[in-house]
Amino acid sequence: MIRKLSSQFRPTVRSFLQAATATRNVSSMDEFYSNPKNSNPHFKATLNAHGHMLDVLDEYGEAFVAFARNTTKPVADLGVAFGFTTKEILKTGATVYANDLSEDMLKELNDSLTEEERLRCILKPGNALELDFEPGSLSGVLALRWFHFLTGPQIREVVHKFFTWLEPGGKVVITSGTPYSGRAKSFIPEYEARKAAGEEWPGSVRNVGSQGQLNMLEPWVLERELRATGFEVEMCGFIKRTFGPTGWRLDGREHCGVVGVKPRRTNISTSH
Repeated sequence: MIRKLSSQFRPTVRSFLQAATATRNVSSMDEFYSNPKNSNPHFKATLNAHGHMLDVLDEYGEAFVAFARNTTKPVADLGVAFGFTTKEILKTGATVYANDLSEDMLKELNDSLTEEERLRCILKPGNALELDFEPGSLSGVLALRWFHFLTGPQIREVVHKFFTWLEPGGKVVITSGTPYSGRAKSFIPEYEARKAAGEEWPGSVRNVGSQGQLNMLEPWVLERELRATGFEVEMCGFIKRTFGPTGWRLDGREHCGVVGVKPRRTNISTSH
């Protein structure tokens, strides 16, 4: 349970909320990115004002694409926006389930594919939390840059789904925003205090713009949740965001990621 904020931290949290809300509440994300200080050639604003698509792979995205080259079952790319990562995976010859909340963005993805690629790309519009695949039917699951929009219980539920969907030896790759960014730096003292107090989800903040809440994560949280579900953790750490507005950067800990592997022999309890 998140404790009530002490009075000494309320102003810093309030300023963080105001900054995040200002980003989310612009009438058009194009307006936000048209500002020279926010523009970036690697960003493409989404059609549903849920941020942007990044057309650069970090080390976690690269690890998943490399893994996809040797998969025998389909992989799921969840929250793809216009599908940059999906197209990178399709280049490996893999079959991909491409999911996003926006059917229009998935249509743009589909229109950009070759006829052969369309045969290996199955569009799955809707909320990723509500998807369902047969147990053991996937070789991999990719979830980049949206876990910080989930509550703690939602994270646990979807990580459990990933574990169920994957075949033994299958991999999941997850990345998330952290509190250590230029946009959230006013929140860092409160975050550090919560973490020191042993709170389970110290990066959880409510009433943030159109998203309603944020749950900024660190590598130790991602590793904790994957191990508790039964995954082995192959790689976990911070990600330096060099591609982004200057004001969003801080000290190289702006994002974090984890690579989990479903054991080939599973006799681990997947309950928390």
